[in-house]
Amino acid sequence: MEIRNIAFKRFSKEYDEWFLENKNMFLSELNIFKKLGIYGKSIEIGVGTGKFAIPLGIKFGLEPTREMHCKIKNKIAIIEGVAEYLPIRTEVMNWVVMITTICFVTDPLLSIKEMFRILKRNGKCAIGFVDKNSTIGMYYQKIKNQSKFYKEAIFFSTNELLDMMKTAGFSHIKVWQTLYGSFDNFRGKIQEPKTGYGEGSFVVIVGSKL
Repeated sequence: MEIRNIAFKRFSKEYDEWFLENKNMFLSELNIFKKLGIYGKSIEIGVGTGKFAIPLGIKFGLEPTREMHCKIKNKIAIIEGVAEYLPIRTEVMNWVVMITTICFVTDPLLSIKEMFRILKRNGKCAIGFVDKNSTIGMYYQKIKNQSKFYKEAIFFSTNELLDMMKTAGFSHIKVWQTLYGSFDNFRGKIQEPKTGYGEGSFVVIVGSKL
């Protein structure tokens, strides 16, 4: 299984610095997940250095890049592996989240099916991503060949990921968004999330396993 994580091996320090340099953008994204009411046994797929999982109280994290997860091994229970083949038993999680990771997996649909598999009945999955048709999405695609991190990324639209969520079996799907307007707007203040999509660059799709 190919893992598109070379940049994260080499530039884990620069990854952490992004959250400091773009604090308002990060907190706007984090606000959506705080509103979801994540509870119980939960895991973040592609946990990185725990920037989301730790403030959300998520206790488990899957991460293939040791250079990233070694920084949080005493704060989160780390599972090494890839999203397409989760080394986790079936129907054990109340919540599964994946944040800005779907653009780096080799097989997004298989990854979403795996998240569905490990959820308990009535469990929920939340996928956060940059919509490829948004202000940030179009900018990242324009500069991806010059970017340390996004050179390997494949971006998706909200409609593409909605179709994958439905194909994987999720229902009662809801969509949230944030990061509206220009880069100056993103960085200037923390934004409140809205339901729906089409205005915000950062989108979160939430689905239930019934």
